[in-house]
Amino acid sequence: MRKRTIYRLGVYILTAQMICSNSLPCYASEIGSGAYPAAGTVTEQPPASAITSVNVSPGTMIVSKNSSYAFVASVTGRNNYSNEVTWSVSGQTSQNTYIDGNGILHVGSDEVSSSLIVKAVSKQDGSYSATALATVQTSSYSIQVKASPDNGGTVSGGGTVKEGGYAVITAIPNNGYTFEGWLLNNNKVSSDSQYTVGNIHSDGVYIADFKAVECRINVNVNNNNAGTATESKTVRYGENVTLEAWAKDGYQFDGWMENGVTVSTDSRLQLDHITGSRNLTAMFSQNKYSLSLTGWPASTGTVSGQGTYDRGSDIKIKAVPISGYRFVSWSENGNIISNDAEYTINGISRDMFLLATFDKAKTYSITAQVSSPNGKIVPEGKSVVSEGSEISYVVIPQEGYAVNTVYIDGKAMGAISSYSFSDVKGNHTISADFVANPGQENDAAKTEEKEDGKDKINKEDDKVTSDEKEEDTQTEETDELTGTLGRLGVSVQEAERMIEEHQDAELLMGVMETGDLKVEVYNDFIGAMGEASGSSLEEVAGVKSLKAMVDDLLTKEEKIEMLQGKDSVLITLSIANTDGKELQSTVEFLEENKLPGITIGHYFDLWLSKSVNNEEQYIRELSQELKIRINIPEDLKGDNREFYILRRYTKEDGTQDFAQLLDEDDDPNTITFSTDKISPCAIAYIDWSSQKTEDKDVTDDTVKDNGVVYVVAIMAVAIAAVTTFFLLWYLSRKKKR
Repeated sequence: MRKRTIYRLGVYILTAQMICSNSLPCYASEIGSGAYPAAGTVTEQPPASAITSVNVSPGTMIVSKNSSYAFVASVTGRNNYSNEVTWSVSGQTSQNTYIDGNGILHVGSDEVSSSLIVKAVSKQDGSYSATALATVQTSSYSIQVKASPDNGGTVSGGGTVKEGGYAVITAIPNNGYTFEGWLLNNNKVSSDSQYTVGNIHSDGVYIADFKAVECRINVNVNNNNAGTATESKTVRYGENVTLEAWAKDGYQFDGWMENGVTVSTDSRLQLDHITGSRNLTAMFSQNKYSLSLTGWPASTGTVSGQGTYDRGSDIKIKAVPISGYRFVSWSENGNIISNDAEYTINGISRDMFLLATFDKAKTYSITAQVSSPNGKIVPEGKSVVSEGSEISYVVIPQEGYAVNTVYIDGKAMGAISSYSFSDVKGNHTISADFVANPGQENDAAKTEEKEDGKDKINKEDDKVTSDEKEEDTQTEETDELTGTLGRLGVSVQEAERMIEEHQDAELLMGVMETGDLKVEVYNDFIGAMGEASGSSLEEVAGVKSLKAMVDDLLTKEEKIEMLQGKDSVLITLSIANTDGKELQSTVEFLEENKLPGITIGHYFDLWLSKSVNNEEQYIRELSQELKIRINIPEDLKGDNREFYILRRYTKEDGTQDFAQLLDEDDDPNTITFSTDKISPCAIAYIDWSSQKTEDKDVTDDTVKDNGVVYVVAIMAVAIAAVTTFFLLWYLSRKKKR
């Protein structure tokens, strides 16, 4: 006991010393005064507080959703310990499941966890805690399946399912019905006939939605102009239906086709017990075709063979040019199919429109002469014949004379009485001399006459040789500058420069004067037909910008060849009134695409060709527009009529392009339009007197419409000005505030 007292006293003294050593006043009287025990006094310290255990009751509990349960925590310890605890719960899935500070566990209605851990932790000493297990009681739910309508199909599956579990339901439609989907509370939840309902937390009634099958029978025809068929219809599952097809005149029915396969060749088709939709097409084909022929340019020749023919027929056609013209070719859509004037179309299989092209024929002179008045050659004198044609001559001696020798181009042919020039390609001469019949002159005279004839032949041969040499000399002198360039005194280099700088108008006029370039325009609606000789043709033929058209069609190389006289070029433009011979396809296309209220009056064709050294090329499109003027036919003139030009153009890929061209002049007797496409056209018009105000309002270029636009524009400007002024005033007031 003594040792302990001393120890404690030593502690107090040491403490006092430590306090005094703290640079603070320290007095001995404080020791033992109550702040510190006096020396020799022993003071007992109280024992420390401690937690010895924590328990939770009940240790296990079965709980239900949407309910509350109380847990109690027991804390043991010593020396005035704290029995307060902190509560917590774990393992829950719902935010509505929790435990409060009093140990009351609240289980949410949407809790899906099967067990919860409740824990109490000592607030005084967190190392002491206890837990309890709360088992969540699971629920069972009913899953029912039904069919709608009842006879639409069968359903299976469903039943009683534990909460969070799943059920498989199945729907099988009956014949004549289809399964549309599963409905829950009138909302579609699945389109699968076998559907898995998962994570179940409530009762449910699932309805299989069945629908009676309606089969659509779609009926089409391959060509509306060829025939008709039964209209498309909708039938119920299992019903029967009969389809029929009727061919129009000139066509025949070939069969019913479905998915690219012919299913029947009978025009009457019976479909029994239909169980699905069908797509059927009535196939028609043309068994008669129209053949249309026309000569171009107009009035330069006649054609024969046009008409309507059975499919597969062989048709002979013929083109005969008028005097001064020659046949060039038969063509279809700009493609030459034959150069023979008499041509056979083998096995016609479509409607055809053929163009017989004629061209001015080159002419040659054939001169007939006699050396004495003792006979004659018929026809006499100079005859002009077309290239490729034929002419026959008869040599007739006078009475008492006989033909001695006939000379063709200076060559003796003997004592022939006739001669024919066939396939004429140049100028020719025919001459003859005569002798008296035997008994009227002696043999010496005959011999002398023959000798004279031989001398004459030799002299003529010498003359021909001399002329050829002279021509060769002249050709050598003009090799450097030939043709139009030689006449104008322009070098090739200078001509190339003028062409590149588009200053070749004078050159083109010169080449037209020499005849190496011809531009012909045939306008049936003006009655003009002639060759270009400057601006006069534009005025007479109703076609402007011919110079631009020529520039568009001729290459630099072609111009140089023409200027040198090496090539000849013929450019021909035709505005031909088809006068009822237009293609049916053109009529149908323009009628289908024209605007309501527009009437078609006359059809016509535009044709443009370029012929270089008699090799013809048809032009279908220009790089710049050509302006054409036509007179309005008398039968189309009328008061309050507005005219248009409708155009059908076939592209290279075979598609059709429609255009409605405006009348660009104010002359009530003419139509002026611009086009860069050379194709079939039609004159069309609107009668404002009959259409009245309704149709007139749809035009975008009338005076009244323009007036409305002006008034609206002025009102818009005024409103904008007032609005701007108000905004500026408002902003200035706002800044002042």
